[in-house]
Amino acid sequence: MFFSAFFYTIVAMELYLTQELQKELEEISQLVSEFSLREDYRSFTTPRFGEIWICRVPVLVSHQGEVLFDTIARPVLIVDDTHEHFIKHDLKNYYVLKITSQKDSYQRIKINDYKQCGLQKESFVRLEIPLKVERCQLLYKIGKISVIQAEEYVQKVQRYIQNSADCQISEKTVAN
Repeated sequence: MFFSAFFYTIVAMELYLTQELQKELEEISQLVSEFSLREDYRSFTTPRFGEIWICRVPVLVSHQGEVLFDTIARPVLIVDDTHEHFIKHDLKNYYVLKITSQKDSYQRIKINDYKQCGLQKESFVRLEIPLKVERCQLLYKIGKISVIQAEEYVQKVQRYIQNSADCQISEKTVAN
């Protein structure tokens, strides 16, 4: 049986492409396994209730008399991830509570086992207002707290929000 040079060229190209495809698949597989093993890198994982993540949080910065928006990376506690503790969840955003190392009695609760939660120093959850963030702002997971403790924080936030709303209603009623 006689095959033309063109036929051999096509077979050789197919073999070459198959080998190249196999190499690319191996590289992708290796990258995926490395990527999923490294928690300090932007992760594919979905943030869950009670987890502590590093998040890009917007802040106001004063620079040469101008007030500008910037972002800083800081730890946050995920408190709404479809549990709908605050409002109906939209599947794209998360509610978080900022975590700070600033000791202050104003609506802050100490995290007792901060080192086990992935935090470097004594830390406090800020309850005064949940922050709505997009998934792209959440950089990587550093730890988590117990579900019981997270639910306690959520209840305290809900009470704080309710008390604030009651105070505003009372002030408006008195003013009228």
